[in-house]
Amino acid sequence: MYQKLCVTAALALVLLHTATAQVNNPYRPMPVWADKPALHKLPDLYKDASAVYLLDNRVFQYKIENKSLVQYNHVYRLVKVLDDKGIEMFNRVYIPVYPNTLVTNLKARVITSAGKIMEVPENKIKEEVEDGRRYKLFAMEGIDKGSEVEYSYTLKKDPSFFGSEIFQNQSVPYLLAKMAVITPAHVQFTAKGFNGFKVLPDSLINEERILPAFSENITELSDEKYALRDKYLQRGEYKLSYNLSTASDVEMYTWKELCRKVYPNLTSIGEKEKKALVKYVAGIKIPAGASEEKTVQLLEDYMKSSINVDDKLVSENADNIEAIIKTGNANDFGANRLLVALLEHFNVKYQVVFPSVRNQLPLDEDLANWNRIDETLIYFPGTGKFVQPAGEIYRYPYVTPYWCGTRGLFLRGTDIGGVRTAIGRFDTIPMEPFSESAHNMEVSAKLDATGDSLIIDCKQILKGYAATSYRPIWKYLPKDKQDEAVKGIINNIAKSDNIKNIKTEHTLLTDAWDNKPLVISSTIHTAEPLEKAGKKILFKIGDLIGPQEQMYQEKQRQMPVELDYPHILYRKLKFEIPEGYSIKNPGDLKLDIQHTDNDGVSMGFVSSYSIKGNILDVDVMETYRDQRYPLSQFETFKKVINAAADFNKVVLVLEKIN
Repeated sequence: MYQKLCVTAALALVLLHTATAQVNNPYRPMPVWADKPALHKLPDLYKDASAVYLLDNRVFQYKIENKSLVQYNHVYRLVKVLDDKGIEMFNRVYIPVYPNTLVTNLKARVITSAGKIMEVPENKIKEEVEDGRRYKLFAMEGIDKGSEVEYSYTLKKDPSFFGSEIFQNQSVPYLLAKMAVITPAHVQFTAKGFNGFKVLPDSLINEERILPAFSENITELSDEKYALRDKYLQRGEYKLSYNLSTASDVEMYTWKELCRKVYPNLTSIGEKEKKALVKYVAGIKIPAGASEEKTVQLLEDYMKSSINVDDKLVSENADNIEAIIKTGNANDFGANRLLVALLEHFNVKYQVVFPSVRNQLPLDEDLANWNRIDETLIYFPGTGKFVQPAGEIYRYPYVTPYWCGTRGLFLRGTDIGGVRTAIGRFDTIPMEPFSESAHNMEVSAKLDATGDSLIIDCKQILKGYAATSYRPIWKYLPKDKQDEAVKGIINNIAKSDNIKNIKTEHTLLTDAWDNKPLVISSTIHTAEPLEKAGKKILFKIGDLIGPQEQMYQEKQRQMPVELDYPHILYRKLKFEIPEGYSIKNPGDLKLDIQHTDNDGVSMGFVSSYSIKGNILDVDVMETYRDQRYPLSQFETFKKVINAAADFNKVVLVLEKIN
């Protein structure tokens, strides 16, 4: 969204070079490609691995060529292959080829377990497109157990002044990982390591500044259920910070500078845009004396109801307010600009917010990686709530849950000497209160007159973030697809083609304003939960809470638990016991797994029952109050998840009364 800013910055750095002549540097940024390579012995630590990166070395070298700055990325990898899985992983190597990037000095070879060197000839290196991406690829012939795969290449590209390199994956550990940023002496980058990746002080060698970083013995980090992996990966990040030839004490590319440059782009509009906006707002019906909150709600809904937002729009006018109003189409940046213009027109106080995204690499307050800025929220100090201008399915105060529970960069607008700018600060983007999000159920079941089938009256009640996932059904799908989707939701309770009396309530996106519950009601006729066993009837009552996930953790847990959003699930089940029958095993309905702290229950699954006459009432409360649970609470969390799965398996045995 803000790439134009970074392109401008790139052009600016070309001018950083002073009269100091570029000196030919004998420093070798890459490991020496040995004429007679020897196989390496691995530490016992890796005896169970399928393959190991003996060395992953990445060097980012910035050079002045023909008075322009050029970036060379030098990559060298040496991999020990230990078993068939490892052979499968590395018998073909893919080198990504990006636009405006030249791949040079590509060479590769296999050193077999017998020590034979198998070079990859140049004519065996192909260039192909797979899934829309271009690669250079080649097969590693001769690869066997105990062999080593070695390859290196250089990418020549336009300079980038922000970078993030990940040195951890799901299947291959690293014995040694190295990274370096090499620049002319007067250009200084700053780097930071995360999760154990270490950055060393920079040094000058032959008129070049070298900033190294490394890590050793990096283990695999696999995906885990209820975990967000990216932020826990070992990585090094870097950015341009100083031009020592002009202003050695003035840091470049700071968050403060970003705020100063981006804010006018978002908030300033031209005269033609202003005229178009005046006509546009004439259609917005805001009652006299409307509160700030109601004004925000109406403005957001009017914009999202009249403008199609698609960030893939490539038109140069996709962020121009006049063109957006005329065509009814905008990209994300255009949607942000239009909503900001509406807020200013109606004198609503706001702040622009750039959020971290929980399932991606987060913003770092110390190292200003501008490339990480991609998403935008608007914050209202008067209410403490947010809107997501480009999020068509969301309405105040709900936004994408993964953008909440994070730290974000808040831009408070100000005027300095007649120039619009902003002051930035990092602050928390909170979730909406956990009690506001729920997926509840009210289910009443009884046998039909034949005794072979159930009549189930069910009601699903969704609130908060849970409802935001479903309401787009009624906004964006045609009627036949709506019906199909609703029946799919109902079938979570009991699978059947015989569904009647379907009724939905509070399906509008704007029902989020007051958090009106989305209600889906129906009557289901089905024999699925029933089974006859002689004179007994088996009733799979646990099915009525919908499918549940059984959680296994064979390996030691590595990451904390993280949920999409905190929520509760309350299910009230009622069953009319058929005349002449009793329930043999009602005690199976009782489960109680909870974790409490000073604020009460933080997570738990509790089910209880009562029988009055021929009516069985079951109450099931599942609670996840927190967004994150530390590793120390993982075993309890797993028990809670599995308690829901255990209840899901409960089968009541109905016996005839003698």
